[in-house]
Amino acid sequence: MTERMLPAISLPIPAPARPRPAVAPPRATTRTAAHRKEAFLTTPARAGMLLGGSAAIYAVTLAGIAALQASDDAAVGARRQPWVDAIAAERAVNDDLEASLAAAREDSTRLGNVYADISTEVAAYRVRLDELAALVAEVEGSAAALPDRVALPSVTMRGAIAAPRSGSGTTRAPSTTSTSGGSG
Repeated sequence: MTERMLPAISLPIPAPARPRPAVAPPRATTRTAAHRKEAFLTTPARAGMLLGGSAAIYAVTLAGIAALQASDDAAVGARRQPWVDAIAAERAVNDDLEASLAAAREDSTRLGNVYADISTEVAAYRVRLDELAALVAEVEGSAAALPDRVALPSVTMRGAIAAPRSGSGTTRAPSTTSTSGGSG
């Protein structure tokens, strides 16, 4: 720095508007001019500047640390992303499995109800089969009481049975004679 003299700063003294009573002259506390050789910065001003400067340096340091932490957090997040994706995929598979188990539970409940209904129907069929077995036994007993052979009359047919066909006039069936060995 160069040591040169700056011009003096002078402040005007206000002129009294009316005459004052005679009092002792005030102390010479008002300055009319400040010279550069006097201390421009007082100790409190210097302390304020130092405090402001250190606060600014501290803020810049904190901002730098926050930026480093943010970039490190981003790098950690990028390294962990495959695991996060795998966990999400496993969670989706787990949700599908849970839905499948819920559907299987519903199906088993429905099948249990169907089985209960079928069980009651089977019991009803069993009663009907027992009744049918009793009827069959009764019919077998009646059939056993019948003779072994029953002579049935023979049936004789003579003459032609004509059946008209559509569109081609009448046709005559050949004449046959037949006997049936059936009853009736």
